[in-house]
Formats: sequence, C-alpha cells, structure tokens
Amino acid sequence: MRQPRTLTRRHALGVAAGALAAPVVARAAAPVTLTYSDWHLAEPVWGRSLAEAFARFESENPDVKIRPEPVAYGQRDVRYATAFRGGRGPDVFALDSNPVKQFIREGWLLDLTPFLEKEGGAAAWAGQFYEPTIKVVSEKGGLFGAPQTYVPIVLFYNKPMLESVGVAGAPATWEAFRDAAKRLTAPSKPGGPVDRWGTTMVLGQGGFDLRFPVVLRGFGGDILSPDYTRSRLDEPAAREAFSYVVGLINDDKVMPPGVLQVDANAARQFLATRRIGMAFEAAWAYPITAEMNKDLDAWNTLQVAPVPMKEAGANHIRTTLNMKSLHINPKSPNAEAAWRLVRFLTDRQRAEKWYLDNNLLSPRRAVNAEFPKIRESASARLMAQELDHAAFMPLIPQWPEINETFRQSLHAAVTRTKTPDQALADAHRQVETILQRKT
Repeated sequence: MRQPRTLTRRHALGVAAGALAAPVVARAAAPVTLTYSDWHLAEPVWGRSLAEAFARFESENPDVKIRPEPVAYGQRDVRYATAFRGGRGPDVFALDSNPVKQFIREGWLLDLTPFLEKEGGAAAWAGQFYEPTIKVVSEKGGLFGAPQTYVPIVLFYNKPMLESVGVAGAPATWEAFRDAAKRLTAPSKPGGPVDRWGTTMVLGQGGFDLRFPVVLRGFGGDILSPDYTRSRLDEPAAREAFSYVVGLINDDKVMPPGVLQVDANAARQFLATRRIGMAFEAAWAYPITAEMNKDLDAWNTLQVAPVPMKEAGANHIRTTLNMKSLHINPKSPNAEAAWRLVRFLTDRQRAEKWYLDNNLLSPRRAVNAEFPKIRESASARLMAQELDHAAFMPLIPQWPEINETFRQSLHAAVTRTKTPDQALADAHRQVETILQRKT
C-alpha cells in the first residue's frame, strides 16, 4: 500500500497559497455584466434583431453578459442626463444625432480613440464611414461614439392608392403633391364620410424635428443658416413652405383630423391601415408598417421617392438625416468589455444584419455600395442616393428649444390663433433671441 506523502513546510505553504489564489481566479473568470440601453429594445422588429445580436456576442465573448434596459424615446435624454449627473447610467447606450454634441460637452461620453489606436488607428477606422456621421461623434480630436445606422427621410407612397385616383407615380413637385393629396382624400365607400386622406404631417413632438423640415428644405429654405448662427425663417422660401402646409391642413383638408397631435408612430399607423396614401418617413417604415398590418403587403405596396421640390430637378439639400450611434459611459467599470460590444454592434457584418432585419442603411460607405441585398433593392438604392441630398438638423445645444418654438408657431397658425405670417415672424424673432443667448 502506498504511504501518504509527508507534508513539508514548503509544500504546505504552496497549498495554502493555492487555496488563497483559487477564489481570485474564479472571480476573474466570472462574466462581467454590461447594461445596454436603447429605445429600439421596446420595438418588436428591432427588439428581436438586437436580442439575436446579443446572443451571438455572448457566444463569442463568454466573459460578458448583456442586460438590456429599454428606454422610451421621448424620455431618453432626460433619463440619461439625470443618471449621468448622479454618476450612474448604462454602460453602453444609443443616441440619435441630436443630443450627441451636448453629451460630449457634458463629459458623458467616453473617448474611443485609445481603443481605436490599438486596433489600426482612429483615422483608418473613421475613414470607413460617411464623413457627416464622423463629424457628429467627433470633438476636439476625440471620437466619442460609433455610428450604427444612417438613413434619410424620403416620401413613402401607396402605389395602388395613387394609381386608383389617376396618379401614375410619385409627385416630384409640391404642386403635384398637393394635387395627389386632394385626389386621395375621399370616402372609401360611395356616399360615406371621408375616411381616407392624402397625407399627414408629424406635428406632435415625437418625430417633428426629423420630418417637418423636409418641407422647408424642399422649398429651398431651412430653419437656420448653415453655420447655425441665424434664423432663416424670415426668407421667402420659409414663408412659402409654412403657408403651404397650413393650406394643406385648413383649406384643402387633406390630412386626418387631429393632425396637431400626430407623432411618427401615428403617421405610420395611418400609412399601414391605408388611411393615408403618402407620408414622409425613413427606411424603417417598411418593417414597422409590415408588422402593423400584414395585409398591407408593405414591401410591395409602398414605394419610395425623393422629397418633392418647388421645381423638379433642383439640386440642393432637400431632406434630413437620422443616425443612430453607440456610446460608452465614462463611469463604466467595464470599459474594455463595453468597447468590444460597441465594436461588434457597429461592424460590417452587423451593418448587413441591420439592413436585412430593419431595412436600415449603413454609415459604412462600403456596405451601401457593395452589399448585394442593398444593390438589388430599388428602394435601398434610392435612399442611398438621397444621402447626398440630406443634412443633419442643427447640432447645437439650442436646437431642442428652437425646434419646439417653430413647432408651436405652426400650431398657432393651424389653430388660427395667429395668421401664418404672424406666427412665422414671431418664431423668427424668438429663434434669433435663442441663438443670441449664451449657453
């Protein structure tokens, strides 16, 4: 029988050291948990897509677990600001372009440059993306986010509905748009009440800033000058566009009742249920309306076209851009793992997935130019072309207040509290005052 080995002092110390080290090794191997916050988590199509991506990431990174934290789009910025001021907040989170510059200045976004310099360099990484997307996340030599999706607003129209009233294709001018809207506005049954309209505008808070300015730009105007230093609401193009929309609502009556409260989701509901024939939307409208009403056959029924212009063929900025980007909380205790997640969710393979699942174009030029599914789609090709005729809304801290001031002036004109000229003149003066105020 083998005798047990005598325990020497050296061996005893080794065993003791091993016993002390074992829990440390176990703790180091335990997965870290990253909180990920995004308004898209609550949406059926996007939510499924993100869940699949998280599962793939966790399988490739077994040392990381993701805890999703949905946030309502309308509450997002306030909730994040409150959390970050208290030294809390999610590890990784999504923003659209509007608040990014303000979040950078507040110190709420981690500079990704140190990670990028270890992986081929920040300049090489940034060169893969459309220049406007990098400008959004850049400040004073730093890169404070990674672009994830990039789309313009375009005109969505129900082709069979337009054909049924004698309109063969998408209206290219605002006069043609008005004519098509008037033809579409009618009872669905002879002798019945009007229950189908030509279009709607998003005049509620949710989505106004991305959609309504396409009318101003389509007329050749805008809310602010290109350098964001002065109001352009006193220009003839702004007056013409403003009066045009008020006329569509009050005189032509081509929009459903209650238009002042219509947000982006309500507009998509109208489009999905065939209550309107035209709307200004982004690429995500395809999967969303398809989910809302499977009988619509959205992918075949809905077509896309450029935003109408005052004069057909005019070559100027005529629409707006939406970009979703991912960011890391500077207070995150797991910044390296957070970077791995951000890098994964914004890589080329995921960009292709976001298109396949959500019909969203990529901020990576090569994906839009080379991915076969995008090249094969007429709607995707058109939207990719429209990126060159689009611009972001003003990336300045005063923008939310300016946007709301303009929206309220439009409400005043529609409700006839003021004439269109009075409402717009008041908005112009208020915007000038906001711009002169120190932030």
